[in-house]
Amino acid sequence: MPNDSSGRQATVWIPGDLDPAHADRDFYGYYQIETHHYVVLSEAAQQSDCRCLSSDARIPPLKASHGEKGWSFTAGGQPCSLRPYGLDSDLFSRHAGLLETAQMLSCGVIICGCGSVGSLAALELARSGVGRFLLVDPDLLAIENLCRHQCGLADVGRTKVQAVADRIHQINPLAKVETYSTTIERVDPALIAAFTNGTSLMLACADSRRADRHGARLAAGLGLAFLSIGLWERAFAGEIFYSHSGKEMPCYGCAFEGLAGELSQRPEPKRPFYTTEHELRRLNFQPAISIDIAYVTQIGLKLAIDLLNRDVSGYVPRLLGRLSQYTLVCNSNDPRVGGEATEIFSHPLQVTSSIQPTYGLGCPPCRWSQ
Repeated sequence: MPNDSSGRQATVWIPGDLDPAHADRDFYGYYQIETHHYVVLSEAAQQSDCRCLSSDARIPPLKASHGEKGWSFTAGGQPCSLRPYGLDSDLFSRHAGLLETAQMLSCGVIICGCGSVGSLAALELARSGVGRFLLVDPDLLAIENLCRHQCGLADVGRTKVQAVADRIHQINPLAKVETYSTTIERVDPALIAAFTNGTSLMLACADSRRADRHGARLAAGLGLAFLSIGLWERAFAGEIFYSHSGKEMPCYGCAFEGLAGELSQRPEPKRPFYTTEHELRRLNFQPAISIDIAYVTQIGLKLAIDLLNRDVSGYVPRLLGRLSQYTLVCNSNDPRVGGEATEIFSHPLQVTSSIQPTYGLGCPPCRWSQ
């Protein structure tokens, strides 16, 4: 029977394990007026932007009953077509043979910095099945962030951590997300330790090497895998660094203590900043575009997936063991974009695998983990 002016019958997506007792309660979720689809969320999956589907005056009210033949729904008094779904079985069904869903849902990622890199990382990891997040960033989302951030105009003025948390829940409403609108240095280490049960990764995405060092120190002390993704000026290139406790390797502090001399002749290449404040005032264009940021970030996220699954039997790593601990990724080797620092790259889209970090003074074993 038709339910709208185009003759379409309403379709209702319901959780496959929806409790029959819910028939007497209001339903919450989303309504798509263009296609006349309802998406009902379980109580555990309800989030701040969902609507009451039973009594919202803006949409045809959704009513239900449960009997011997199961669920039946009406929208505006007309019968609906039902589409049961399961978050575990359907949401990540396309990962079969590639990632172990149960393993990924138990993984936790601490994301330090929820700007252009961190917001992309959070959403891609949520799509990959990561089920637990701890988000850290002190900033609010501003208009000028939108050309590089994963959130939109409706989120301007909100804290970046809460805006990203809501986007994660749009992908997986059952994901567990903790948010801290502050710097990683000000988060109580006990809160981070409490979060890191099971397989966890410290993912440093801030535009500050100081913040990365602090996150790396926390990771070393807790025995966590660590991954840093940073962009150089104008995102003409970026850097990726990782470490984990599965084998003996220099930590982040050791790596940049040993590499400082090697890189010191290059104009600020070791700083994961888009540009200096002084230079920014002289530029008449944005210091980086989203596509360039994404290229570097996506390579780093392949390593993130590898680090989270490195102990899973049968898992085939994408990049772990093939890229060196400290990897440089080039977007453009044109000096007009990156200046003299581009001389270290022979071609655009180059991914290095030859820089080997060394241990700092007093290591190994790494003094950070002692």
